[in-house]
Amino acid sequence: MIGLAGALGTGLFLGSGSTIAFGGPGTILSYLLAGMLALIVVWEMAEMVSVHPVPGGFGAVAGAYVGPWSGFVVRWNLVVTFVIAIGAEVTAAGTYLQHWFVDLPLWAGTVACAIFIFALNLLTVRLYGTSEYWFSMIKVTAIVVFIVLGLSLIFFGWPSPNPPTGFANLTAHGGFAPNGIGGILIAACLSVFSFGGLETVAVTAAEAEHPERDVPKAARNMIIRLLLFYVLAIAVVVTLQPWNATVTSGSEVTASPFVRVMDLVGIPAAGHIMNAILIVAALSAANGCLYTASRMIHSLALDGLAPRIAGETARNGTPRMAIAVAAIGVAVTAALAIFTPTTAFFYLSGCATIGTLVGWAFISMTHLAFRKRRAHYEEETGISLPTPPARLWGAPFTSWLVIIAAIAIYVALAVPMPEIWIAGIPYLAALVIAYALVKKFHGVSPQQSLSLE
Repeated sequence: MIGLAGALGTGLFLGSGSTIAFGGPGTILSYLLAGMLALIVVWEMAEMVSVHPVPGGFGAVAGAYVGPWSGFVVRWNLVVTFVIAIGAEVTAAGTYLQHWFVDLPLWAGTVACAIFIFALNLLTVRLYGTSEYWFSMIKVTAIVVFIVLGLSLIFFGWPSPNPPTGFANLTAHGGFAPNGIGGILIAACLSVFSFGGLETVAVTAAEAEHPERDVPKAARNMIIRLLLFYVLAIAVVVTLQPWNATVTSGSEVTASPFVRVMDLVGIPAAGHIMNAILIVAALSAANGCLYTASRMIHSLALDGLAPRIAGETARNGTPRMAIAVAAIGVAVTAALAIFTPTTAFFYLSGCATIGTLVGWAFISMTHLAFRKRRAHYEEETGISLPTPPARLWGAPFTSWLVIIAAIAIYVALAVPMPEIWIAGIPYLAALVIAYALVKKFHGVSPQQSLSLE
């Protein structure tokens, strides 16, 4: 449920309209393609962290198998990406609150949502897990109800008084792929970011009771459900109404494709229902991102790559100082999101966008090194290592596929998302330079020792 909560966000409920603008009904295939890449990444993480359930998850594994520079870049990249996401999500939640409380200042709603999220993370990990479970349950229930109602309208016409919708909208208005194969591929590139946040499921390994059993199980169940939810939900949206009527890039609640479909069903107060779901989705995403960012900061501190104070934990094991460090970044990004949404925060969002691609590419690079080191160990010692509880099918080819796809997506998004080019390269350069400076002036401690046996 934690993995689902991270990946089922406002990108599906509100932002899917802008993706449909490129792919048309073919966006169904776009989400399927993006989901297959996500499946590979999730399985890579599950294989590595089920063997090494350490603080920092796959970031710590990257430091041990690829090198300290990799552990630095992977973890700080995830911290930056998720801190920006938290700032954006709590600001979005504050905006959605204004749908009901018109006179509420945006900063006040944003601060209230941020305090709520930080309180959940500062107390106990059990409270975090419980809250994220229920957040996820609300979102999953909403999607399942939406899919069931949509399928009923398509096949039976119920509960509306109109005849069944059928599948005419999938081929009318320019055909299944109105913008050609290129449009479907561009939509697939944009769809990748809807699956961002699934990294959280691997980071929980160090605090899971039985990570060798639970992480692979969670990864398998999560990705199957994600594929079903995304593909079926988008299929319902583009089947019930013409795809060009769904297209929108607006941020208003009423711009959601889901609201428009609920209006077709005749559900009263559809906008209010969707507003509640959007608030839950935003708070849930922020909750999961804060958990992951704080655990990465804590792991970096243990390896001497972040302020030492961030490595301290409370009596119950919660890394409260790491959460406090993350809070500073969230305060800055939330302020930028409120006061400079089309300037500074616009480019900051470009950094976060490329951060997902960088993270997936480094996870695959780490998995290649992980497999190679284990194979070399077995060859040298003649000792057969235990088979990991989760094992990626098709490796190393599937891992290389993710790396190549990440590069191709970065190139393909130059036109629809130029900010990732303007901000992305300087951002990556800044991470590398930051590591070089830390190494020169502070030194780099040995990374966490991970036993192959």
